[in-house]
Amino acid sequence: MLSRPTTEQILLDCARELMEGVLPALTDETAQVRVIMIETVLRNMAVRAAHEVGWMVEETASIEEFVADVAAAVPGDDAVRDTAARLAAAPHEPGDLDAVVATYGMAGKAFSAALEAAVVGDLTGLVARGEDLLELRCARETEVMAGWSPTGR
Repeated sequence: MLSRPTTEQILLDCARELMEGVLPALTDETAQVRVIMIETVLRNMAVRAAHEVGWMVEETASIEEFVADVAAAVPGDDAVRDTAARLAAAPHEPGDLDAVVATYGMAGKAFSAALEAAVVGDLTGLVARGEDLLELRCARETEVMAGWSPTGR
């Protein structure tokens, strides 16, 4: 027994219990598939719980750097300047999940404005950096989802 289990550990224990304690007792194939799908979601959520805050903080820092570089390259772009200023003023301490999520959302808006400005300004080096940031985000999401999708739901 763990005296202070992490969210990751709790979710993994629930997933294990479904597979070892519940699934073998089921005879209905539809119910079996549903348990397997729920177990997959629990494992995916365990990965997120273990790394999500760190990933958001890391991505936010990369995005801030990108936005600052775009703002310097196109100083007259109000959307980039305004979203960059709001992002800079946002809380950056990784202690509270809601604050991290809010700042991450703000970073997403700033990133969108900056990438659009880089594309419009034909700033090929910055566009390539922005595409790299998007690829990292998509790769992480794919890793976390582990092939699961809500098809048919």
